[in-house]
Amino acid sequence: MLHIRPFERTVDNYDRVVQLHNAVWPDHLTAVGEWQHLDRTRDPKYFYQRVLVELNGQVVGYAIYQEPSWSYKPGKYFVMAAVHPDHEGHGVGNALYEHMLAALAPRQPRVLASTTRENYAKAIRFLEGRGFTQVMRFPISELEVDAFNPAPYQGLSHQLASQGVHVRSIAQLKAMEPQWKHQLHELINEVLEDVPSPDPITMESFEQFDQQRLNSPRFLPEGYFVAMEGGRMVGLSALWKNEVDPHKLHTGLTGVRRSHRRRGICTALKVRAIQYAKAYGAKVIETDNEEHNPMFQINLQLGFKAQPAMLEFSKELDSQSA
Repeated sequence: MLHIRPFERTVDNYDRVVQLHNAVWPDHLTAVGEWQHLDRTRDPKYFYQRVLVELNGQVVGYAIYQEPSWSYKPGKYFVMAAVHPDHEGHGVGNALYEHMLAALAPRQPRVLASTTRENYAKAIRFLEGRGFTQVMRFPISELEVDAFNPAPYQGLSHQLASQGVHVRSIAQLKAMEPQWKHQLHELINEVLEDVPSPDPITMESFEQFDQQRLNSPRFLPEGYFVAMEGGRMVGLSALWKNEVDPHKLHTGLTGVRRSHRRRGICTALKVRAIQYAKAYGAKVIETDNEEHNPMFQINLQLGFKAQPAMLEFSKELDSQSA
C-alpha cells in the first residue's frame, strides 16, 4: 500500500532521500551535507515542499514541488518525482504526480516545469504522456583532465596581462579585496542576464548568495577564478567540489562582462581552472550549457566531450487541469 508523507529533517530521512537520489541519478551523486545545507539556507519567500512515498513501509521514492527561486514567475512551479529503479512500473510515479497536482491546486498553478536527462527514456515518456513538452536542451560535457593539452594556450595569460587583465582565485582575492563578496555578486548578476533560460533568471539577494553559495560545503575558493582589470572583476569561472567523488569537479558559472568579451578571457579562465583541477587531483571536470550558448563551443574546443543532455520540459495548465 502506498503512503505519501511530508519530509521531516531527520538524519534517517536525509539518508533515505540521498540513497534514493543516487540510485535514480547515478551520474549525479550527492551527499547528505549538501541537502542539509540547501534546506537550511533556502529562501523562505519561495514555496517549497518535499515528500516521501512508502510502499508497504519502505521508502521507494520522493517528490519536490516548488516555486523556482532561480527563475521565479507567478503561477510557475517546478515539479519532479524520483522512484527507485527497483520499484518502477508500479504506479509510484503517477501517485506522486497526482499528489503534487492536488497539493498545488489551491495555489492555482498556471505552468509546470520539470527536467530529466535525454538518456532517461522512461522519464521522458512519463512527462510527455502528461502533456509536458521540451523547451530547452542543456548538453552535459566532461573533460578528462590528464588528456588536456595546454600548449595552444601558453601565451594567453601573458597576452591578457599586457592588457591589464589578470586571473586570480577567490582564495587570493580574500586578502586583497575587502569587498570581494559584493563585487562577485554584482559580476554574477550581470553575467546571468545573458545565460539562456526558458524564463528570465531571478537574481539572488546578496544575503542569499553569501549564505547559500559562499558557505556551501562544495565551495572551493582555491578553484574559483575571476579575471581582474585593475580593481574590478570582469569575468569568472568557478569549480565546485563533488562531495562524493574526490576525483571529480564541476564547473559552475563561467562568463565575462559584455564590455570584455571576445578577448580570450573566458578561455584563459577555463585553462586556469583546468590547471588547478590537475593539481587538485581531479580526473574529470563536468559542466553543462544550453546547446546554443557560445560557452558550449568553447568547452568543446578545450576538449570537453558531450554527454547525454539535461532536458527542460514545460506544461501549460488550464483551470480544469490545475
